[in-house]
Amino acid sequence: MVAGVVVAIGAGVMALRDYIEEPPVVLSTDSAVDDNPPDPLDASQMQRVAPLAIRYDRLRIDDPIVPVGLDEDGELEVPDETEVGWWEFGSAPGLPGATVMAAHVSWNDHIGPFHQLGNAEIGDRFDVDTGDGFIRTYQVVERTMYGKSELPAERIWRTVGPETLVLVTCGGSFNPQIHRYRHNIVVYAIPVAQTVNEDWIDPALDVDGDGEVDGDPDDVSADGVASTELG
Repeated sequence: MVAGVVVAIGAGVMALRDYIEEPPVVLSTDSAVDDNPPDPLDASQMQRVAPLAIRYDRLRIDDPIVPVGLDEDGELEVPDETEVGWWEFGSAPGLPGATVMAAHVSWNDHIGPFHQLGNAEIGDRFDVDTGDGFIRTYQVVERTMYGKSELPAERIWRTVGPETLVLVTCGGSFNPQIHRYRHNIVVYAIPVAQTVNEDWIDPALDVDGDGEVDGDPDDVSADGVASTELG
């Protein structure tokens, strides 16, 4: 269940206080009956692969992605100015729901990865390395701005429904008293194509983690580059 959500990027954290509430306890005399079975198309019930990188040429975004979660204070830590954070408890590329990625607009007097996010335009396309051997292309369908306490939880933090990728950063006017921006810029995008990543190496074949296939390369078959239009 989702309650109020406040996002504060640019001051080091994204606040998600009261985001997660404990579900009600349901007692039943028949343990075989579940009146509320999980949605079979719920990304939270599916295996998720962490995306590795995002490239949005027009906005000069070309940065690695790292998984992020909540700290003990109920806040989502946003990486420094060199990385983009992926909310690992939400959805992931290729799965139902909204895949959320957040990054700073600026950090410690440095330009952040999403410094130009406010200039995103409908129709723009960008790529995400999905981490499982593909490059997934998304197209921007909406750019908007919300007050910190007005983020639509049902759109941004969902794990069901059509696949959407959501990019979030700070924007609007700056509040010097609390050293934070008053709004969040949010960009919504949908998947439009998928391409085989020629540089990807299956972790199972890279035992020592050096980025190269271990063993005899002749024993490893490689697929040719293929592009699939989505939708």
